[in-house]
Amino acid sequence: MSERTALVIDGTAALSDDMQHDFAFRTLPVHVIFGDEDFTAGVDLTAPQFYEKLVSSKKIPTTAAPSLGECVDLYQRLVREGFRSILVVTVIAEASVTHSVAKTAAQQVDGARIEVVDSRTTAGGISLIGTACSRLLRNGASFDEVTALARRLAGRVQILALLDTLEFLRRGGRVSGAQAAFGALLSIKPIIEVKDGDRVLVDKVRTRDRGVERLKQLIGERVPAGSRIHACAMHTNLPERARDLGEWVQETFHCVEYWVADAGPTIGTHTGPGVTGLCWYREEDARA
Repeated sequence: MSERTALVIDGTAALSDDMQHDFAFRTLPVHVIFGDEDFTAGVDLTAPQFYEKLVSSKKIPTTAAPSLGECVDLYQRLVREGFRSILVVTVIAEASVTHSVAKTAAQQVDGARIEVVDSRTTAGGISLIGTACSRLLRNGASFDEVTALARRLAGRVQILALLDTLEFLRRGGRVSGAQAAFGALLSIKPIIEVKDGDRVLVDKVRTRDRGVERLKQLIGERVPAGSRIHACAMHTNLPERARDLGEWVQETFHCVEYWVADAGPTIGTHTGPGVTGLCWYREEDARA
């Protein structure tokens, strides 16, 4: 990575430990709140700790975007470290105030050019944009070229995910209480899609096994077998099912880039445990 350019990704991004070590992204802090306890996801609240608290706590968790001061502090710290250009990739603007806060903070920091890009996605989708930009930087591209790539991929990364329950969507106002109760009674597993900022219910199936098969079918309808893709199989406290999905993905497509990651406490707050999904973009999507 260029010593003069820093890449900052949203705290909702899903990265494996190996990927984080290889790319050394800086992260916008996202807060997970249990009652009076305020944690920063990935800093003082790991994914395993979050799932433990989700079971033991009587408080329903909520999330909060980084404050203006936290964003300013991060940018200023990068300037002090010698970075003169900073690319910030945030979660979908409609899902959080993070994008607007990050942009406002950029206007208050001198000493570096700061560009803030709405990824139009979340979780592993943000990470995929981040790794694409990082590789381009390592290959000697200019800051303008890297920023253009981030904007080009925004809205092109796709996510399909199988949820274990409708309950957490109910808490977030995505489905009614009656729908959630009916779904629980029939063991319905919803499949949602995140594409270009929209989060929509694609299908509802009975049982996890049927859900995974339907997930594969939907992915296959969007991407021809053998296509060159960049992909992240993600989960919320269900690594074995994500690995199984990932094995099928690697057998079906040519994975230029691939990893498995827990989506983390922020995503887990809104979806609950038991999520299995795939984030991906096609190789040609990165080209101008």
